Amino acid sequence: MAGDDEADAALSSQYSKTKMLNVFLLGLCFCFVFTGFNTMGQTQALVYNSAADTGEIPGFSVNGLVTNGIVYGVFAFASWLAPSIVLKLGPRISMILAALTYLFNITQLLYLNKYSIYPASVIIGFGAPIIWTAQGTFLANNSDSKTITRNSGIFWAMNMSSAFIGNLFAYFLFKDEELIEKETRMTLGWVLTAVSAAGIALMFLLRPTPWAERQSQDSMLTTLRNSGKLFVTKDMLMFSITLFYTGLNQTLWGGVYSTCIGSTEGFGVDRKAMATLSGIIVASGEVIGGILFGFLGHLTVKRGRDPIIMMGFVLSMVAYFLMFINFPADATLGETSEIGYISPNKGLALFTSFILGFSDACFMTQVTAILGGVWKDQAASAFGLFKFVQSLASAISFFYSAYIAFHWQLLIVVCFDIVGTIACVKLEMDSSRRLKRSNTNEEGKNIEL
Repeated sequence: MAGDDEADAALSSQYSKTKMLNVFLLGLCFCFVFTGFNTMGQTQALVYNSAADTGEIPGFSVNGLVTNGIVYGVFAFASWLAPSIVLKLGPRISMILAALTYLFNITQLLYLNKYSIYPASVIIGFGAPIIWTAQGTFLANNSDSKTITRNSGIFWAMNMSSAFIGNLFAYFLFKDEELIEKETRMTLGWVLTAVSAAGIALMFLLRPTPWAERQSQDSMLTTLRNSGKLFVTKDMLMFSITLFYTGLNQTLWGGVYSTCIGSTEGFGVDRKAMATLSGIIVASGEVIGGILFGFLGHLTVKRGRDPIIMMGFVLSMVAYFLMFINFPADATLGETSEIGYISPNKGLALFTSFILGFSDACFMTQVTAILGGVWKDQAASAFGLFKFVQSLASAISFFYSAYIAFHWQLLIVVCFDIVGTIACVKLEMDSSRRLKRSNTNEEGKNIEL
């Protein structure tokens, strides 16, 4: 008996080390892959506009915000198929195959052709829900109720450092260039392609998870039906409001805000470089938030996640107000010499970038932890539904961001921020009560025994 206990303890210790290694490698892989994708997403509108303005490709008329909209539109509906694919192939193989679609999309920077850019956006739209559903499943498999918040924070910090790395490179590349020349674009494209390819190579180092309970080999139709049943539950429908808000906010920091900075002439001739600097600062807020909430994971287990969610709500509202007064209403519609309620202020715009990133980290680390905790036994379906709702919101907002005034866009985000925060806090409080009740019942049974 003693020997068996020692063997179990040794096995448990080995599993703990492997789980920690997997979480670290997962963050590192996504850091590399998304250095390419996030940097391209935040700069492609500027790159595409410059292609026509510099005379490199006369009449080139691809709208970077619309291509992002296509990505997230396909992403949304492909999310229903992702859980089936991940359960069939396993999370590691699924991530590797899906990451190849990101690599193909990034290579579009190397040869601007509107007839290939749009199909590439569709292709990555199919790959994106697979990689994120696989990521969520893999993270849940390497976590438990005590470590899910910490691991979510670690992953989020490492993942979002990708935007810091890529945008820092783009900042120095775009510095002193009012328009982005072909040579600059090619350098950006080759570097981002190489870094993303390195991330895919690192995915082969992810370790198997034999301790994870094997899923039944359900058919795709059965998995779809199970996802549909989960989606219409009271808790998931309520949480979907929060998930929809994260998609709207993702559009804001992931493309719209940098486009606003790069298009507002009041920020000067270096505004394209400033747009990438904004991406760096957003990323620094995301990373600091991820690290902070990762280390504070043990406190959220005791006191709940709602204080962090409420902090994210307050900070996001401050960020939206500062954007409202600092940018003209037509900032997303093309180059503009108009001003907002105050003259364009560089320091204020960059300060807003940090608040935007930190507040997003407040929401995303807790949303990931809630999904991996409340729906751990249905992780693939839960994360697939998360990406369906989030990407649907991103697709809608990317499409309308190219056509409606920036101030109206902010109003939409604010409304969903308020309702989404209420829904998230309620779900957290309800799940905490259920967990306490369950623990009390278990203690009662043990006493009886």
